[in-house]
Amino acid sequence: MNIKVHEIKKIVSSPVIIGLTVVFILFNIITINQNKYIQSDIKIISNMISEFGYEINDEMINNMKAKYKDSLKELNKITKEKVNKTYKSVSEFMASDEYYSNNYEEGVFTKDELEFFSQVALLELYSNQSVSLVQSYEDINIMEMGERAIEAYGLSGGAARLARENYKELANRFEEIKENKEHKNLFFLGQTYRIHSLLFRDIFSKCIYEIMILVVLITAYLINFEFDNKTNLLVYSTKRGRNNIKDKFTVCILASLIISSIILGITLFYYFTMFDYSEVLNVPITTAFNWEYNTPYISWFNNTFIEHLILTVLIVIVCAVMFVSISFIICSLIKNSYLVFFIFFIIFGISLMIPSLISKSSPLLLYSHYNIFQLICNPHMWFMDMEPIMFKNYELITIVTNGMVIILGSLFTINKFKKQDIN
Repeated sequence: MNIKVHEIKKIVSSPVIIGLTVVFILFNIITINQNKYIQSDIKIISNMISEFGYEINDEMINNMKAKYKDSLKELNKITKEKVNKTYKSVSEFMASDEYYSNNYEEGVFTKDELEFFSQVALLELYSNQSVSLVQSYEDINIMEMGERAIEAYGLSGGAARLARENYKELANRFEEIKENKEHKNLFFLGQTYRIHSLLFRDIFSKCIYEIMILVVLITAYLINFEFDNKTNLLVYSTKRGRNNIKDKFTVCILASLIISSIILGITLFYYFTMFDYSEVLNVPITTAFNWEYNTPYISWFNNTFIEHLILTVLIVIVCAVMFVSISFIICSLIKNSYLVFFIFFIIFGISLMIPSLISKSSPLLLYSHYNIFQLICNPHMWFMDMEPIMFKNYELITIVTNGMVIILGSLFTINKFKKQDIN
């Protein structure tokens, strides 16, 4: 029997691997369902963008305001008939006792009317925010923002100088964004829905850690299977037996790709079934509407939402392969599957602690973040300005430099295994 097929059967027949995969997927679905309350608003916003387009310009704003006026008249017809009152704005109506006491299907207003009120409210919100948000975005001073971040992080000396150079480059990119009008596009309002954080921080972070756990378990299980079951002398006593390690490593990489595809595929399919992104796939990720906290998401590259999503998925898959390789190297030193798993996460923890041990005046503090474990901590900030810590091309530099070290370590491990004691 082909050794690769035999190794794959071990994975498929493992109740732990299969069980954890199912549990993780269910956990992701539950997380998505917890945010189902914004589903209707997302659908309304998608329909709005479909009607008016996503590019913010005078024509779009005028059309939106005209539609709002007509909708407000229709709203007042309903309220005049139902509660004998009219309102100057939908905000005034929604703050009224009449709306508060009837904001349910069995009240004075019907389900369709309540849905219509929500549509008008979002139309008012977006017609106002389309102007104010863009203006607020354009008023941002990147260098002042940088100085505040440097002070907040407590950087000084060489580290502060390096961070300021980063912000100078970001300032140039910010001017490019305004020139290209990347920020003048509609998206799901960040301060209200925080949907970028939901997808790229909450969902992707969960997927990354779930994939990490599974691929480390699979690698430790397959590589140390013979040692755990005391059959190592029988299997590795021949010359071909030593070469089986290559097949095992190949299967581990293949398994990491499959596991990543299953978890990401099912999770993202369910997510995009729940939330309608059909109208914003080609919206630049740097839109002013994608502004959730004190500072907006400023992308180093002119990527659309769909391009940003694809790049994020690719990084997760590459990281999964690197987790396999790191586990494989640990397995060459530790012949116990359980210990390999715990040592991997001890290394993970140490790598996160290292920056806190470095002087905040040293440029080494910034460079210490260029490791694969630091990379996976902030998937919502990939390809974005990560304040003074990471620079442009941070993701690429981290993957290439770490990848070269891991590849060399894996090759060394394979060659070493052919000569080491198998007892």
